[in-house]
Amino acid sequence: MENNDLPSVSAEEARSTLAELEAAQRAVRDTPWPTWLYPVNAVLLGAYALHALIEDPWRLAVAMGIAGAILALNIVVGKRMGTPWILPTSRGFLACVALAAACMVTAVVLGHEHPALVITLAAAATVLYLLGAAIHHRSTRR
Repeated sequence: MENNDLPSVSAEEARSTLAELEAAQRAVRDTPWPTWLYPVNAVLLGAYALHALIEDPWRLAVAMGIAGAILALNIVVGKRMGTPWILPTSRGFLACVALAAACMVTAVVLGHEHPALVITLAAAATVLYLLGAAIHHRSTRR
């Protein structure tokens, strides 16, 4: 199948266009977040880890409520910023978020049988997210 109707593009023009697209995507991914969002997310992540201490009848409802709050908050703020589904480019932030998520999952798996460890993991998730938040905040406010 031939595309004779389309104008030919030189390799240099194609490279230039791709570089412009990459720069635009990076600018969107590096959009600064509202400062208040970082501590709110950190507290919600810690609360999610702590929900493991709740006895079984209410555990699922609390987990769904906190998870829904995290998702709703970040989607609404993202939509207002024009970037609802974008992950930042900051590797330090993403690494801290991954570690915080690992702490949350571990706390949930351990459950209420190990309360001291769950509390420690919840605190670690909160602190790791706040560390990542500081890294992200610093990288986007230059």
